[in-house]
Amino acid sequence: MSFKVIIIGGSVAGLTLANVLERYGIEYVLLEKYRCIAPQLGASLGLLPYGSQVLDQLGVNEAVQAMCERVKSMHYYNSDGVKLGGHDTFGEMLLKLTGYEFNFLDRRELVQALYDNLQDKSKVHVSKGLSSIDQLDTGVTVTTEDGTTFTGDILIGADGVHSQTRKEMWRIADSEVPDYGTQQMAKSITCSYKCMFGISDRPEGVPDGRGYKTYHKKRSYLYQAGRGGKLYFFAFSKNPQVTIDKDIHRYTAEDERALVDAQRDDVLFPGLTFGDLYQKRRAAVLVPLQEYVLEKCFYKRAVLIGDSFHKMNPLTGQGGNSAIEDAALLGDLLKEALDKNPRPTNETIHAQFTYFQEERKPRTKILVDGAHSLQSLEALETPLLEFIQTKVIAKGGVDKVAFVMAAAHSPGHILKYLPKPSREGVVARDIEVVARPGQRSSVATGFWITLFFLVACLSLGIGQSASMGSATVLRDSLLNYTLVSTMGINALWTLESHRPGLSGEYLGSAIPYILASTAFGWHLITPIYFAIYIYLSQSRPFCYPNPRAIDLRAAEYLPMGLLVTYFVPALLVLRNAAAIAIPGWILSLAQLGLPILVSLGQTLSKREPPSPDFAEALYGTRDMPYISQFYNFSFLITSTLHTVIASRVFPCIQDVAVIKETAFSSEGAQLECLIGAILIWSVFTVWDLRRTNVLQTPLSLAVPAVILGNICFGPAATLIGLWKWRESALERSRRRK
Repeated sequence: MSFKVIIIGGSVAGLTLANVLERYGIEYVLLEKYRCIAPQLGASLGLLPYGSQVLDQLGVNEAVQAMCERVKSMHYYNSDGVKLGGHDTFGEMLLKLTGYEFNFLDRRELVQALYDNLQDKSKVHVSKGLSSIDQLDTGVTVTTEDGTTFTGDILIGADGVHSQTRKEMWRIADSEVPDYGTQQMAKSITCSYKCMFGISDRPEGVPDGRGYKTYHKKRSYLYQAGRGGKLYFFAFSKNPQVTIDKDIHRYTAEDERALVDAQRDDVLFPGLTFGDLYQKRRAAVLVPLQEYVLEKCFYKRAVLIGDSFHKMNPLTGQGGNSAIEDAALLGDLLKEALDKNPRPTNETIHAQFTYFQEERKPRTKILVDGAHSLQSLEALETPLLEFIQTKVIAKGGVDKVAFVMAAAHSPGHILKYLPKPSREGVVARDIEVVARPGQRSSVATGFWITLFFLVACLSLGIGQSASMGSATVLRDSLLNYTLVSTMGINALWTLESHRPGLSGEYLGSAIPYILASTAFGWHLITPIYFAIYIYLSQSRPFCYPNPRAIDLRAAEYLPMGLLVTYFVPALLVLRNAAAIAIPGWILSLAQLGLPILVSLGQTLSKREPPSPDFAEALYGTRDMPYISQFYNFSFLITSTLHTVIASRVFPCIQDVAVIKETAFSSEGAQLECLIGAILIWSVFTVWDLRRTNVLQTPLSLAVPAVILGNICFGPAATLIGLWKWRESALERSRRRK
């Protein structure tokens, strides 16, 4: 008797899995509780690229596309109906990046297309709602609400947020393993928002392919043009308090009327209110928005996929696509197991389910948290979030959205045993590149941050150290060498402030850090900057697929800005045979001058902004020649000054007493902290690149090379050389294999 899968639920997750199993030749039966496949429940679904690529492999994508309305542009409004901004090239951006569009359609249309794509529809049974699971040990036996019994080898619960499979699985687990954790998992199912979603007749003035968002306090709206004169809408409202599991409210028709009455006059855009939209409705329903990722998604031979395992706010459109991805990964794991043994053991099934669980949990957790955070922003929950959303995010360019969409797409799972998707974009899938992006652990991140804060704490005590007093030549040489070290740091700060993944964060400008360094000392602010950078770079997509390239308009001014700002200080050091310290005002002017000149050049550049060809601007290499020049000039200047100053200092430190005085002086201690921070940063950089497979050189070779570089060329030049090498390594690691 062949291995048999029982699927509970005939919506997106269940029918996608049915298609996968049919293509893989795996026996299955699907049980759906409704009397028909694809009932009209008023729901819509946004198909993102990582969902479409799996449908492409299954041969159903073309049929689905014929039912869809492509999202071409997005427009954003405040509560007064004033337009805040928009992305007219949103659809074009997504197509170039991934090869697929963002499409909207009725949820039932996708379900029907998946059903129609099945060759053998006799395996799908309607009016078969699950009643009980009778055993999960050596096989699976289930009974449906009409008393029919089905047997198989494994059970897959794809029956949604109110999963009966989950309820039964937890019941059995509680009776057999009291510490399985069902109560804790139930408490993780929370609800902060409710949503009325539906389909209406499209109002006048809404063109094809246009999507809208409108922001009100404690609520927000998303509405999108659909095919055939439809408009899909979502009205999100914040609940008075967070509710958990069984306390989550199930809404009635009276609740729906009360919400409409309360929000009827909300302006969506000029000439349209929510009440107007509701009057034109074809279907609408009010539901609570549960949010969770269960700690465990299986017990023995039963496993959960889709909304029964993880549920996210629909604002980002990730739910249905994640269900498709679940089905694809689980289908691959089942085929892998069956290819090795047509009758897999309990141990094999446990291993495959464990792999599925541990692969899906971190990805879906990121998507759940991302949707939750975006909802808080768009519902303007606090004055700060209102400012960020309406004054910053809504007015940002489409390039700011690009790497967010790329980060959701590139880790997407594709079916391993079917031909690759027919389309590809500028951003390769994670499995196609050399880099192995992964979230840096909180332990590792905390360790490196702690090191830098220790350096910063040491820096705070430098004020207690005595100055070098009469050793004027040595003191001034150390001050000049500190200048050289800060040149390398400032070069890094300025360049990274234009990096797309950082430019909207706390490192978006070098100027605040330069001003703070001037006031409090580079030896104190530099380790703080590095600690912030490490914290911001811990996310999975930071090394890939976040864009490496910087704005070409800024890149072309980096070399010239460096030469203009540091020409005078470098010349003074080289010509100063007496090793007199460079005046502080000259140093401050040079440090501030670099980011100011680059930003000014970017603003005045005659080049067009990157929007017309943003994919190439973000993921191309047109900036590399300018960046390489910038690194080369920086390395040449700092390494030369290192050699010159070292040659002047060396004759002065032949005496042990002088060495001791130098080491414990304020000037020496400042330089030691600065060099220590640069050295730790360099070691962290090679470690992090090795962790993500950007660097293949063993750490046992890379770390000594960094230390040797600090001795031969100086810390500043080594930092610049390392950053130049990192730039090239990042670019190579993200190309398709």
